[in-house]
Amino acid sequence: MRASISRIVVLFVLLSGSITLPVVSGFSRTLSGFSRTATTAPQSTSGLSADRLQRIDRALQQYVDENRLAGAVALVLRDGQTVYERAFGWSDKEAGRRMTTDTIFRIASQTKAITSAAILSLVEEGKIGINEPVSRHIPAYAHTTVAARNEGEMKVVPAKRPVTIRDLLTHTAGISYGTGPDVAALYEAKGLGPAAGFGWFTADKNEPICDTMERLATLPFASQPGEAWVYGYNT
Repeated sequence: MRASISRIVVLFVLLSGSITLPVVSGFSRTLSGFSRTATTAPQSTSGLSADRLQRIDRALQQYVDENRLAGAVALVLRDGQTVYERAFGWSDKEAGRRMTTDTIFRIASQTKAITSAAILSLVEEGKIGINEPVSRHIPAYAHTTVAARNEGEMKVVPAKRPVTIRDLLTHTAGISYGTGPDVAALYEAKGLGPAAGFGWFTADKNEPICDTMERLATLPFASQPGEAWVYGYNT
């Protein structure tokens, strides 16, 4: 069970920022009638200033009224208790669907922070080591490669060392989104990169996450592990 849990979390560390939740419609400049959908009023301010909480109402409602946001949801917690939770505007303006406090958002790279916290929780519990190689959980990462230029020519060379969990958490694994001109075609051929499907999103892929990430391991990375900061399919 321990191995299964850590493998799943490592997969999400690799994939963070590339998965999406169901999409909600964004902006429209043609519809009017923006109004607040207050679903849950503050139950108790728990010592917080009621006036300051109302400023949230005014600020977010103004954004909706000025058509700067289609809609928004705000939540304030204190000591684990909800003291403010309200929805404003629309989740889908074209369809006339109001925003609610349980509307599902596309959160993209916000998954990175969530996944990082999950990994560190497992580190605290002794279920995963921050300096251990990714290949301990996903064997395909035992022998990765790097796209390197030598005298103007791109060559694929072996990685100098294994990619570690720490590398993934600090964006120093060399894993990109496959946007570089030297590797874009290679990533596209493997169903990754900006030209494949919805670009760096993988939610459109009808396959297990593990298969996608194992395929990523066969592609050349942008830099040697630990040598550069590269933003991509990891957190």
